[in-house]
Amino acid sequence: MRYIFILLISSLLFSCNFNQTKKPDVSTRVQNDSAVDTAKVAKMKLTNPIEYRIVLDKLDQGDLTSLDVAGTLFKNCVTDTVTLDSMFVVLNDFYNSVAGNYLENNESANATLEKSPSAAAINQLKSSLASYGILLSSSEGTFYLEPQTEFLLKNFGERISPAYREYLTIGSKEQQNRFAEDGKILIPSDSLTSRIMTWEKFMARYPDFIAIKMAQDQYAQYLGAFLSGMDNSKIFNTETNRLNDSSKSSFETFVLKNPESKSTETVKAYLDLLKSTNFNYTDKVDSFLLENVYR
Repeated sequence: MRYIFILLISSLLFSCNFNQTKKPDVSTRVQNDSAVDTAKVAKMKLTNPIEYRIVLDKLDQGDLTSLDVAGTLFKNCVTDTVTLDSMFVVLNDFYNSVAGNYLENNESANATLEKSPSAAAINQLKSSLASYGILLSSSEGTFYLEPQTEFLLKNFGERISPAYREYLTIGSKEQQNRFAEDGKILIPSDSLTSRIMTWEKFMARYPDFIAIKMAQDQYAQYLGAFLSGMDNSKIFNTETNRLNDSSKSSFETFVLKNPESKSTETVKAYLDLLKSTNFNYTDKVDSFLLENVYR
């Protein structure tokens, strides 16, 4: 969301009196150096996402306790639900930033993960991170962190809109069952098509959802994987370049089960294209996907 107004930020000091009658703007309430008084920050009652982002930018993104401060600030926000949705976008961005920076800045956690850690050590670290809403995952032997969607829903869901709660609810369920890893689809075809339809229906219900681009990306990721497979889950025979019978059957079943779906229009058009090539892979497949799925 873009805002027309501009906040003029001067020297950011904590010397103000939080109890004064005239409420100071955020530029006088946040310190412009590394020594942020998080206790005072947690008492702020912000009213818009730009103020909120300014404050969060001052917190240490390598320190998990910054997430507690960010969460408290969000819960203290005094504004309407529409603005709270915008502020939650900022909070979610902050969670992603902390998740992305924490391992780089935490020698102890890095040491644990780099020395062929035992299951007990990993579980202990997972438990510690989970208490802050961060999930420890691994892919292709590499550990990484990501926000735990279920935690965000449980702790902040009551303050955001029904659309955002539903978005987090869907994301939480999907996060518990990873869809792909190392170029391989991990869930069965019917589960993949269920996710396609879930996101299609969500976007139809909430076309003006503040994070609609994220929903569109999820939808495109699943539909693209369904129609074209992945590097280690190929739908075209590597020797003959012909569409696998199982994939052809999945496409036809999807069309029959979802006759009114917009996704079905795409799948039917894809089937028509493949019929024109006798179900052999051609460059037209890539062009179709770019024009109809990843546009």
